[in-house]
Amino acid sequence: MAKALDGIRILDLSHVMAGPFSTRQLVLLGADVIKVERPGSGDVMRYYGHDKRFGRNSANFIGYNAGKRSITLDITTPKGLEILRKLVARSDVLVENFRPGVLERHGLGWEDCRLLNDRLIYCSISGYGQDSILKDNPAYDHIAQAMSGLMSLQGEEQDPPMKVGFPLIDTFSGHLAAFAIVSALLRRERFGCGQRIDVSMLDASMVLMSSMILKYFGTGTMPKRVGNRGFSLSATADMFPTRDYPLSLGANTNEQFAQLCKILGREDLLADPRYADPAGRWANAEPLRKEIEAALTTRGAEEWEQLLNANGIPSAMVRDVPSIVNHRYFEERDTFIDIDVPVLERQMRVINGGFKADEDGPGGAKPSPDLGQHNDEILGELGYSDREIAALREEGVL
Repeated sequence: MAKALDGIRILDLSHVMAGPFSTRQLVLLGADVIKVERPGSGDVMRYYGHDKRFGRNSANFIGYNAGKRSITLDITTPKGLEILRKLVARSDVLVENFRPGVLERHGLGWEDCRLLNDRLIYCSISGYGQDSILKDNPAYDHIAQAMSGLMSLQGEEQDPPMKVGFPLIDTFSGHLAAFAIVSALLRRERFGCGQRIDVSMLDASMVLMSSMILKYFGTGTMPKRVGNRGFSLSATADMFPTRDYPLSLGANTNEQFAQLCKILGREDLLADPRYADPAGRWANAEPLRKEIEAALTTRGAEEWEQLLNANGIPSAMVRDVPSIVNHRYFEERDTFIDIDVPVLERQMRVINGGFKADEDGPGGAKPSPDLGQHNDEILGELGYSDREIAALREEGVL
């Protein structure tokens, strides 16, 4: 059997996070991804974090580029550009995340590449799209979080704006790009033609924030920050202290509230007219919260988590990264994969595709490439002889 993208070649001209994350998802589905890097330095993500244990490859680079092949090309040289154009002609997809106009100046824009390969899918990922009034603005994830309004939604109402603690928009933009690429491949399978894809981090953030934006479009009211409260804004859909760790609760409905009171041994709250319905519980959230807190602090968060979930009340102990990735839940899932990391002389765990399939699902244990590791292999596939490859290396093209 074959994975969904076996036989598909992806030419990856991207760097740092959104683009490499996107093409990593395609690797997991079986695609052959050729990562094109600058001679000498390569993708700057190789050096993020300043952790010398990984040599010149950071942990994030290893995870986002596992299973790819690396070729180094100086495309400012005629011979480097010629090699890249040959790769374009033989690829199914090109992915890039340069500032708009950069590849056009090298003769590698969409119009140039489609003349080389009319079945090519050309995906550009940028901060603000290829033809918007903001297209020339540079963007990083935290800049996109500020621009998009996402920072205005974090924390309590009285708090200053706060970004999410990891590159959320970068990652989601890459995932959206992967979805768009697979859609374009399906379109090409049906109709035989290539396609230009324009993924903007700002557009992606609007999709990511759709639950809040739709409320604004529908009501005209600016969304307020709600801290740790759930989307339902139920008084008992919030984070509460316990004897040890915080606990996130999701008792939204009347039935869930009644069950919560029963488990907490506070059935007397059900007779209080203030708490008879969700509106009353919201209007009287502060006194109700004090009663719930007092009951929850009698046990630990994990004990409550098991008891409440077993009785139909969504709840979860607030965990940190080490405690969740070592949870026994993952023993039965394919969420993580172990790959070899030669410089560490051991394996490292990386992320899989995020879903399971009954046959030929995402996966693959190939390591990330060293810089230019596959120069000879890829050039050999293009028909270059050993002598020609040695000359290109001597000239600094590789």
